[in-house]
Amino acid sequence: MLVVAAAAVALSVAVSSGNSPTSAVSDGKPQGASLSRNLFAGIPQRGDVLGDPHAPVRLIEFADLQCPYCDEYTLHALPTLVKDYVRPGKLQMQFENLSFIGPGSVAAGRVAAAAAQQDKLWNFVDLVYLNQGEENSGYVTPAYLRGLLAAAPGLDVAQALSASRTAAAAEALTRADDVAAQYGVDATPSFLIGRTGGPLRQFQPSALDAAPFQTEIDRVLGGSE
Repeated sequence: MLVVAAAAVALSVAVSSGNSPTSAVSDGKPQGASLSRNLFAGIPQRGDVLGDPHAPVRLIEFADLQCPYCDEYTLHALPTLVKDYVRPGKLQMQFENLSFIGPGSVAAGRVAAAAAQQDKLWNFVDLVYLNQGEENSGYVTPAYLRGLLAAAPGLDVAQALSASRTAAAAEALTRADDVAAQYGVDATPSFLIGRTGGPLRQFQPSALDAAPFQTEIDRVLGGSE
């Protein structure tokens, strides 16, 4: 079984995602919806991939939607990477959903797979992390998921909820597990990086803020692969 990578990544930051299960999207209005919408506006999405398919560098993230360390990465690193690398066409990012922490992970993961069918996965996942509660506390409810879907611009909520109950949504989670096994990934968050079209290798950042990712992406961009 996969385990959250508390020891795999040297962290000096406190977990900041401890919203109570009753406060997460409790009024139907997710936190950070405007910021999230602006972060991804105008950037192409195709299923679980964000950014220009011809971008020279590829970064794959393996995450569980209840994982607090994945939340740290999303809060402290992702916005800078999207702004400085994805938006200018230097980097494409892929999200692989490893739903192992509990039933809430699976429920959210299936809805994320449904959002991916509408090319809105990154909007939904970002909102999940911006409104993350304590893992396995029961905060991942149908109302919570519906509220997040409704905050993703241009997403058909009814269609996504229906798609989340199909075999295709479950198969997307199984496929992510298979990709993780292929690369020996056994913790979240974990990352693969490399030149687009070339081999990928695991990258373990020294912290879950932007700086170590910027250093590594610049190294790959510079041809040091």
